Amino acid sequence: MRHVKAAALGLVACKMFSLQAIGQQPDLGAVFSAPIDVERETRLTTVPIDVKAGKLLLNASVNDKDARMVFDTGSPTILSRQLANSLELEIVGQNTGVDANGTQVRMDVAVVESLVLGDVEFQHVPVLIFDFSRLSLGSCFIKDGILGSEIFPGSVWQVDLEAQEIRIAESAHDLGIADTASSTALHDFGYPHAPIVDYAIGRLEDKALFDTGSSEAVSLFEKAMNAPAMKKATVSRSRRTGRGIEGVSAGGKGEAMALNSIELKGLTLGSHKTGPLRAVSRSVPPSLIGAGLLSSYTVTLDYPGKRFILEPRAAPIPKKAASGYSVMFVEDEATVAQVFEKSEAAKAGLEFGDVVKSANGMSLVPDDEASRCEKALWLADEFDSSKSADLVVVRNGKDVAINVPATSD
Repeated sequence: MRHVKAAALGLVACKMFSLQAIGQQPDLGAVFSAPIDVERETRLTTVPIDVKAGKLLLNASVNDKDARMVFDTGSPTILSRQLANSLELEIVGQNTGVDANGTQVRMDVAVVESLVLGDVEFQHVPVLIFDFSRLSLGSCFIKDGILGSEIFPGSVWQVDLEAQEIRIAESAHDLGIADTASSTALHDFGYPHAPIVDYAIGRLEDKALFDTGSSEAVSLFEKAMNAPAMKKATVSRSRRTGRGIEGVSAGGKGEAMALNSIELKGLTLGSHKTGPLRAVSRSVPPSLIGAGLLSSYTVTLDYPGKRFILEPRAAPIPKKAASGYSVMFVEDEATVAQVFEKSEAAKAGLEFGDVVKSANGMSLVPDDEASRCEKALWLADEFDSSKSADLVVVRNGKDVAINVPATSD
């Protein structure tokens, strides 16, 4: 049977920015397109990673200065304004683009002479500069910046959360990966060289961005989510609708909108088909394959070989039940950011936009900036919304206690 081609569903730009050069240097495009030199002490180097608040963190050296950075395959490299100022970087122009929520954001552009990971040095790397303190919790989650995808070409990148490390190699053979390993096509459409992969869901074929900045396994652009071919590829009666925001990005929080989630029968990536996966809707293109996949697989981005390679983990992390709601700090308050209809949370009376004063006895009312960070990190790392939760929310100026039962799928 003929497959439905979905390329027109919307691979418009990388997740973070479509580049529109303006400012001090009219030929800023040359800065982004200039080759990045790579110097290796060994053919294979290993960089330890930590996972905190759903983000992959690693240590790097930028112009000989130590930096703690978020590893985000769906973003260009972005340095914090504080780090850029300490390095006395020369600003060569400005870039205006769109963030993950489709909001326009303007950032300065500079070039760092040296960016070192393990035993690999990347030279003459274009970077964007952003003041993360402009976001209410930006400095809580991002210390020195984001390490992005413009340094990927010319190397093989293996992300292994089971071993808690990233391996950077000259070739896939240096990692012991055979040519016959399960893989799909890996595309590079130019700066910022984001990893774009071919995937299929039933008869639907499309391209997606592999994005470790997204905690979900699969986030489908709404036109893909609602494509007729998806009906047979979805577990019967698994579709859930809700309301909320998709998250906070460089331009701030997204707009409140309708949300959808479904249970896929599987996702086909070239020669490999996964088991059932939860997919959530996404209002702006492209579709994302996110860090949630790393709970079950080690992922290798083979840029020289143009392959996206999956290897099942020896000990995959069991999938949590979908809770039907989320609580996160939005500006200065812990807020119910999403609620799905017919969920245990909705049945208990929780509403989108509720301000949460406490969760399971933990006060979520911050006293100052430091305590706000502490409470936001507790929510991200310790609070499990799939388990029974006792919440106190503010409703019409009064405290209302709500017990949300555990979710069972």
